[in-house]
Amino acid sequence: MKAHIIKELREIEASEGVRILFACESGSRGWGFPSVDSDYDVRFIYVRKAEDYSRLFPLPTEMRFPIIDDLDIAGWDLFKVLTLLSKSNVSPFEWIQSPVVYYEFDGFKTSFRAMIEDYFDTRRHAHHYLGIVRSKIEDLRRETMKLKSLFYILRSLLAADWSMTCRSYAPMTLAELSVLLPDVVKVEVMELRQLKSQVDEGFIYSCSATIRLYIETRLTHLEHQVKQVPGSVLDKEGLEKYFKTILR
Repeated sequence: MKAHIIKELREIEASEGVRILFACESGSRGWGFPSVDSDYDVRFIYVRKAEDYSRLFPLPTEMRFPIIDDLDIAGWDLFKVLTLLSKSNVSPFEWIQSPVVYYEFDGFKTSFRAMIEDYFDTRRHAHHYLGIVRSKIEDLRRETMKLKSLFYILRSLLAADWSMTCRSYAPMTLAELSVLLPDVVKVEVMELRQLKSQVDEGFIYSCSATIRLYIETRLTHLEHQVKQVPGSVLDKEGLEKYFKTILR
């Protein structure tokens, strides 16, 4: 599959006239809890020729292609990525940490990771992840739910917790985030991760009282705590310099 993905990326470069800087897995395969039928969620960052950024009518800053079989490919222009970083958008922080990298251009990952350190905002990251938890919390309160939904809730809750507790952007994988779990919850979550790897995306699960109580309690605590966190003023000039460096 990796060879097929790289071939698709090369064809995108040729047909769209862009240079791909980085491509990775961004979904459950990258998060560390895929199901047997999980899609390959490929996300890439690309850059156009320098003159394309001075057009009267700007070109699109993102690409999305039809999902074929289990392959979902989409990309963002570096212009869009850096604009979002000025607001501490979570996605670039996640993509650059992905343990599954399909392609990297000339040390891009190293330079990008060094640059984004200055664009992490605790409040914005925590709000983003808590928003995901809130959007799915009703699933948790039902008698049964998709096991996939439980993992989305857990990972988002832990990422918010990490942002608040460590005052740094959260690791991408569930395994790294799981150091924040109480031991009794951690054991059960790791068992469920093993189960998820053996079932399909639609697998229905009845959440245990232990996990449900942990999630509800921690969510309440974090929602109270995040209100006390001030926002940051981020340096846009640094993003301008980085963009011009990449375009050279």
